[in-house]
Amino acid sequence: MVLDPSLNSQLLFDLHKTAVAALAFYVWEYLITFDDEVRYIWTKPRKWVKFVFVFLRYFPFALILSNRILTDKVFNGATISYAALRAWYVAQVAVAHLAMTGVEIIMMTRVYALYRNNRWIGWGFVLLWIAETVVVLVGLFVTLPGLHFKPELMATSVPHSFAYLAISALVSQAIILGLTVYRYRAGEWAGTSLGTLLIRDGSMVYVAFAATTASACIYSLLSLNFGMTEYAWYLSCISISGCRLIINMQRLPNDRGSQSTILDTSELELTELAHNGDAYSTLRGEPELV
Repeated sequence: MVLDPSLNSQLLFDLHKTAVAALAFYVWEYLITFDDEVRYIWTKPRKWVKFVFVFLRYFPFALILSNRILTDKVFNGATISYAALRAWYVAQVAVAHLAMTGVEIIMMTRVYALYRNNRWIGWGFVLLWIAETVVVLVGLFVTLPGLHFKPELMATSVPHSFAYLAISALVSQAIILGLTVYRYRAGEWAGTSLGTLLIRDGSMVYVAFAATTASACIYSLLSLNFGMTEYAWYLSCISISGCRLIINMQRLPNDRGSQSTILDTSELELTELAHNGDAYSTLRGEPELV
């Protein structure tokens, strides 16, 4: 497999070093939160939250590791099917959207719970996710015909379709954060530990995603080197943010010196802070506020 001679050894070293740094950052976060994972996730009943956590914890990691292995094989002269390599490269935007969906499920569920299962909020989120998915698919169909794939792109640039993913994700995150802030300022959750947690987490996730998605958009549109390494950081950010959202919510009752009740039921639960004091109550029939 013939590679572009313009890729000098220093550039390859820098690309490799930056991508490995993203992987190391993920491993570091994994190690410092593994005890929380065991305590708050593995000891709980099998619920959808546990499955989403496992997905966010290990799916992005598998993608980062797979890309590193494939890139190393390409630059070490391994024989890999050109068609298979091109298909994997093009599919990166789809799998990134799938990983982002995991985080959005958590954030949308929290907001849906804040609005007391309001069906318009629920259907609005469904339509928002569908619209985001349509934008990603349109990006694929628009940019795919003009894609001139070269094996070295696995280490350098991301597809132009990432710009569509970045813009749609930013819009979705802005809407989710806006609904959270509006509900908080309406007064029902103002001043509560739970409301403060939702605002804090939502704001931090939005800022993190705004930075990573905006840079992904720029790298994609300008076909800059380090686009694929930025993509590795993007996946790490998705995994860490989603898992932190779940762990922080599960940890909240313990941090306040109270215990939340875990019901062995198929019904979803909402653990909320009562206004009169710091006691927690579990409301049956509400979605679980993770």
